[in-house]
Amino acid sequence: MFLKREDNYNIHEQIETYQKVVKNNPQDIWSLIRLGYTYTRASKYREAVEAYKQALQLDPSMYLAHYGLGYSYMKYKRIDEAINSFQTALEYNPNYIQAHYRLGYIACEQQRYEDAVFHLTKLVELEEKHAKGHFCLGKSYNSMERWDDAVTALQKALELNPGFEFAWYQLSVAYVGKKQYQQAMETLKKVVEINPNLEYIYDQMGRIYLKMRRFKEAIEMHKRAVEIAPKLAYLWKNLGVAYLRGNKYWEAIASLNKSLDINKNNGTAHYYLGCSYQNLGEKALSEKHFRETLRLLPNHQKAKLLLNELEPVETITADIKPDESLTGDSVIDKKLQLLREKWKGNTP
Repeated sequence: MFLKREDNYNIHEQIETYQKVVKNNPQDIWSLIRLGYTYTRASKYREAVEAYKQALQLDPSMYLAHYGLGYSYMKYKRIDEAINSFQTALEYNPNYIQAHYRLGYIACEQQRYEDAVFHLTKLVELEEKHAKGHFCLGKSYNSMERWDDAVTALQKALELNPGFEFAWYQLSVAYVGKKQYQQAMETLKKVVEINPNLEYIYDQMGRIYLKMRRFKEAIEMHKRAVEIAPKLAYLWKNLGVAYLRGNKYWEAIASLNKSLDINKNNGTAHYYLGCSYQNLGEKALSEKHFRETLRLLPNHQKAKLLLNELEPVETITADIKPDESLTGDSVIDKKLQLLREKWKGNTP
């Protein structure tokens, strides 16, 4: 939480005020709860925890204090304790909307989608106009591949908040799941109208164009994504995949190497590099990257299959002078250096 200077000043004034009230009257449970809430607004989560605990010593059934304690734990990254506190809040008030929302949100983030749907369904039954609740419910349905339910929930979120960028994105995911690619694309264009500088939207558009086998448009969308966020390895990897699918192998190699410059442990980037080199007939380099894929991702079945299909690779001698006695990885590195000269002009 970041507050403006004047807001920060006011928050600290409020903290001092509630501290004085509590000091003069330690039994004032509402001032303790307000003190805890004000601490959370100032990102003082340890202090908030102590304030809420003091309130609960006065009244263990105070569900607002249990919720505030859970929220403070959540912000403090003590997730298990947060869950316990939110659940306790619901024991004392089963219809407390915010506790259902927090439990649903956490369950979704932890990939416990059945639990997420339980709490979020209860939430939107209690508060039909809770846009974030409908959004999280739709996101959970997407993860469960319940595409129709996801569309219904996300459309409701957007009815309540038409500027909800993440909801538009998740709606596109649902349409892709239903193989309604044109509707997915129209949905993403809505997001671009709201905010034209979201790299993940162009990345998603590129992936949809790939599914539609419209490789030129896919490449353009992925290029737009890396222009906005050039330091994200996965965007360069996805651009490389688009080039590979469009049979532009040198450009694919350039993009995938950029991805590995940012994150050398990206196993899928190594896999697609192997595919690119294989298409160019560079078997030794292809084998090298498939092996690196399997080192990083031992269960990558496609890399195993393609590696097994490769014929035994002879020592590379092309373009290497007779007096250079290179073997093994030294040969491959030399060959790669020569290849870099070929594709350096193809850097996107």
